[in-house]
Amino acid sequence: MPELPEVETIVRALSASLTGLTVSKVVVHRKDVIHGYPAPLSKFLPRQTISRIYRRAKRIVMVLDEPTELVIHLGMTGRLDVVSPKSVIEKHTHLRMAFVDYDCELRFRDPRRFGGVWLLPAVDKHLGPRLGKLGPEPLPLKPTDFFDLLQRNRQIKALLLDQSAIAGIGNIYCDEALHAAGIHPTIKSDSLDKKIAGQLLRHIKRILNKAIELRGSTLSDYRRPDGSSGGYQHQHKVYDREDRPCRNCGTMIERLQVAGRSSFVCPNCQNKSVPKV
Repeated sequence: MPELPEVETIVRALSASLTGLTVSKVVVHRKDVIHGYPAPLSKFLPRQTISRIYRRAKRIVMVLDEPTELVIHLGMTGRLDVVSPKSVIEKHTHLRMAFVDYDCELRFRDPRRFGGVWLLPAVDKHLGPRLGKLGPEPLPLKPTDFFDLLQRNRQIKALLLDQSAIAGIGNIYCDEALHAAGIHPTIKSDSLDKKIAGQLLRHIKRILNKAIELRGSTLSDYRRPDGSSGGYQHQHKVYDREDRPCRNCGTMIERLQVAGRSSFVCPNCQNKSVPKV
């Protein structure tokens, strides 16, 4: 699933190419991926201008004629591509959007359909599933607020992946940050003291920022809107490196199931004891 760095990379690319454009035509190939205001996108969006594109957690938000927003969640396999209108329409393309005086289309493709598109005008009408509550963003988060968030009797990995607690961190960057901080993913979040919590937050921010700089991690489906790959996968210390040596100590990386997710851990760097400064 695209996580914060991947979505931020996509947003920056889309913002550079689409901001200020006016929608000319929308074609929906699958209606079941469209949610929110029940008006058909093909009728609602034409003549709307994109004034801003930004990221909130793992969501891509296009601000149209105020106060309407088009929110895109990529789910596990979703992609947004900016391509020529003449290019072959790939299988599982659910939405195509064309623009006035711009010889390209924005296409939303999602083979597994865990993602979707939400039209959210000010009018309080809604169709389909609602977008869930989001916690604070990790990058601007202050250490004291982060420590307060950890005061729950939950496994640290489960808490970091809970988007209602802290928004944007996914499996890749959770494993990488916990490894960098020397924290086993099953340790209870409220067992960490302020110094260790502060170190963990610094590693989270450092890793997310570096991943954004390298345009995310491409392991399977994720691509930038121009089709190119990210580069942070070459920096991974533990994620997706089962039975390969830890880059810190040489111990073989193990795969565990934590919080319902595959988790990659160095048993030496991340033993199950609560780390101390």
